[in-house]
Amino acid sequence: MADMKEALATVGVPPERIHVELFNGSESMTPGVVGAPTRAAHVPQDDAKTGPLVSFARSGIAAHWKPSYASILELAEACDVPVRWSCRTGVCHNCESGLVSGAVAYGPEPLDQPADGNLLVCCSQPIRDIVIDL
Repeated sequence: MADMKEALATVGVPPERIHVELFNGSESMTPGVVGAPTRAAHVPQDDAKTGPLVSFARSGIAAHWKPSYASILELAEACDVPVRWSCRTGVCHNCESGLVSGAVAYGPEPLDQPADGNLLVCCSQPIRDIVIDL
């Protein structure tokens, strides 16, 4: 399909007239993980030690949530915890991860809810202490 798209562009078909839809697996999407410098996960320097405790089980760290983070993804990034993500709005589900314990709220509300026992890291905020499989 990529070759066909290129061929159509080469013969002068305007880009807005070329549409591609793939029905198979594509290359892995790992924005925020692959290609980023690897640093050890850590508690953010400005951890207030108040608010819900967010434990990243695989990374072995826990940090406190504060309202200045728009999402758990932003807290994970502040902690250098590797997280897959793409849209940051609950549409693509690339950030879907296991919610070991606790509960979250969504803002914005995801297009589709994650599977039972999971959460969307990109658009969720903890309601109380949580443990995430990251």
